[in-house]
Amino acid sequence: MTDVYDMDADDPEAPWNRDPAENLPEVIKPGPIFIELWKTGFKGEPLVFNFEFTWSGGREAEWFYDISTSNPGMSVMSSAPFTGTASWKRGTAVRITYDSPDFGLEGKETFPDSAPKDDALSKPGTWVNLAQSIASYCDGLVY
Repeated sequence: MTDVYDMDADDPEAPWNRDPAENLPEVIKPGPIFIELWKTGFKGEPLVFNFEFTWSGGREAEWFYDISTSNPGMSVMSSAPFTGTASWKRGTAVRITYDSPDFGLEGKETFPDSAPKDDALSKPGTWVNLAQSIASYCDGLVY
């Protein structure tokens, strides 16, 4: 799957042509952080995916990633979520754990030079970038 944000589209107001940070509060606070990521499906159609962080305010967050059942023609049987943790407690790397029983996958991965800066944790773009990195990695495991 590829990100839909790079696609040319007739409607600039279409949700897949908007920055996912636009749907987040201006200031991110500890708690759930819900992000919609749009991607292109196998038939070229835009599909929305849900990404949610649960953040306690430190340098670690739990995360959940799955296709949204709000897509046309999707059912709960389309769901095959990934879950895990993201941690950036030391240095500049983000370390994730991931688990997807539906795909029979679990493991750990490190993203060098991608740790959010402490002074940027309240910014929506910080969380969108982290979500996109994790989602892209998970997509690469199954596509």
